[in-house]
Amino acid sequence: MRRLIPVIVCVSCVWLRADVLTVGEGKQYATIEDATAAAGVGDTIEVYPAVDDGVYHRPAVYVTKGGLRFVGKAPGGGRIVLDGDGFNYSGVGSTPRAIFQINRGADGVVIEGFELRNARNDSYNGAGVRINQANGVTVRRCSIHHNQMGIMSNGSEAGPAADQLIEFCALYENGAPEDPGYNHNLYLGGRSVTMQFCEVRDAVTGHNVKSRAHFNLFQYNYVHDSANREFDLVDAAETDAPNSNAVLIGNFIVKKDPIDGNTNVIHFGRDGGHGHNGTVFISNNTIVTPHYGPVIMLSAAKARARLVNNVIFNNRQNGPQLYRLVNINDPRVIEGDHNWLSAGYDASDTALDPDTTYHGDTRDSDPGFVCGAARDFRLGRQGVARWAPNPLPVYRDGTGAWKSAIPVYEYAGTDRRKTRGGQAARYIGAGVEWWARPGQRGSVLP
Repeated sequence: MRRLIPVIVCVSCVWLRADVLTVGEGKQYATIEDATAAAGVGDTIEVYPAVDDGVYHRPAVYVTKGGLRFVGKAPGGGRIVLDGDGFNYSGVGSTPRAIFQINRGADGVVIEGFELRNARNDSYNGAGVRINQANGVTVRRCSIHHNQMGIMSNGSEAGPAADQLIEFCALYENGAPEDPGYNHNLYLGGRSVTMQFCEVRDAVTGHNVKSRAHFNLFQYNYVHDSANREFDLVDAAETDAPNSNAVLIGNFIVKKDPIDGNTNVIHFGRDGGHGHNGTVFISNNTIVTPHYGPVIMLSAAKARARLVNNVIFNNRQNGPQLYRLVNINDPRVIEGDHNWLSAGYDASDTALDPDTTYHGDTRDSDPGFVCGAARDFRLGRQGVARWAPNPLPVYRDGTGAWKSAIPVYEYAGTDRRKTRGGQAARYIGAGVEWWARPGQRGSVLP
């Protein structure tokens, strides 16, 4: 009888053969590209400061091997700088369309600890990172700015770009004035995306977050001051399928004032030739806008919205729009409960529960912000009552499975996260200091 032990040993040996390759002054390799070419599947590439000024100039990393880990090893816990200024990230042949391009089959790649800047090309979509049909890619603790696009991703049948994870990142001031409205801090697609503990701000021309992915989960982020929408969650072939849902949990979402672009905060639906068959679940967010334009826009016949435990604040308009519907006739597709709305928002023809919808007494009333005038929209302990909805909030993921929407953390900057502690049963909005019991406070986690 054939024994199985040699097979098990062989599999273990593959794991044990993973190497660490080093890049930088006095290291094994001078460039990240050389280390990538030499690396094997599953290897780690540690990147130290470059020779001379410590910056890697015009890097173009085209990744075709799975499991590679690119880790910036800047002194003091900073980020290794990769500057694309002067390079044409054309996407022609093996020239990437980004500083890091992760291609189909290179599943499980991790990019961590870098500052990615100044990626450009003649098509106005040079990116810091491009995920091209690869699954399980993680971008962590990166600063991505002043590119034509921050992060881009796309999927296909052969490479669906499933399980993308973007966390603890700062994405800001990406865009291309030469191509206004089409360049974003994030422009995502594929099967599924999670973004958490990130700050996304000041998209130069387009939206802060644009996604055509089948399923999106955005939680514990600070998204603010875009040139256009903060979230533009629209259609592609992937969104024709049922349960093309999007989930927003525990985010601070703040509109810029003044703004020349679109004043809509969250758009869920379509802007192309496909449908959008799903629901946007919006739970425990603090949404601040000074504009008349709608907080939520639904623009596909099968699009729905569910709002639970949100704060929606507007002290500038007497009668702002809570929603706008396109290709939908019935406002009752917007449902939910336990929301705080500024005075002036009219939800009477929606399916939001009027018995658990609280309106500010006057236009200037707020729910108890720590210091709203200083753009600190956390709720203090004396804020509006934090009640426990019944049933507790849930959402459907991209397969249709029900999952809890109770927030576990709250945004506390891109370098840490803060737990709510215990079982967070009483809460409203994002960033609430929730006390598990008198005298016990949620801890700060690195």
